[in-house]
Amino acid sequence: MAESRWTRARFEELYDEVLGGVDGAKNRRRMRIVKAAADLFMQQGYRKTSVDEIARRAEVAKGTVYLHFKNKAELLMQAIGFEKRVLIERLGPILDGELPEEERLRFYVRLLLTVARELPLMASLMRGENEILVALEEVDPALLARSESFGQEWLGTLIEDAAPGVFSAEEKRERAGVLMSLGFYAGLLLDDRVRAGRSLDEFAETMADVVVYGLVHRPRPSRDPEETR
Repeated sequence: MAESRWTRARFEELYDEVLGGVDGAKNRRRMRIVKAAADLFMQQGYRKTSVDEIARRAEVAKGTVYLHFKNKAELLMQAIGFEKRVLIERLGPILDGELPEEERLRFYVRLLLTVARELPLMASLMRGENEILVALEEVDPALLARSESFGQEWLGTLIEDAAPGVFSAEEKRERAGVLMSLGFYAGLLLDDRVRAGRSLDEFAETMADVVVYGLVHRPRPSRDPEETR
């Protein structure tokens, strides 16, 4: 098997590209603004938080915030990105080649459904989905497209490793998109009522089995084109 380009070092590199690094006085000030924004977004929500409040919390001038970030939505994406650095460590068994190919995809799904308990900002915002939609309208479309492209490419690799030669490139893109959307359910699963009394880990285990292996172990029957019209 060819060596994967999706290594821990590659993920670290991608995060640094987004976050701009944390070394140096300029970057330390930048990260102070991000952390202040994250705290306020989590405490009072995205819409109710102003750039003025973020500047005061970070102890910088409002103009300094705009030197580093185009708008509040970019700050939100940066704050979530900073929080998600924990994922690099959690993805270790995949990135470091500790798991067999067919188990990597299942591991990813299980992680995606449980990691919200370690990402309070993301979980808080996901529970208020309208706020996420508001923020996404303000984010640079090129940034969103780039993030989605990387996500689909990586998940496409996991899908191909789990089922080599089974799906076309388009089918892998479609399935990667569905897997990425599971993140929107992660915050909801922190509610015991959603899990019907099961622990989060138990629920995620079953969900990962359903998503990766399916309810039945056979291909979907081919469908008559007329039936889909």
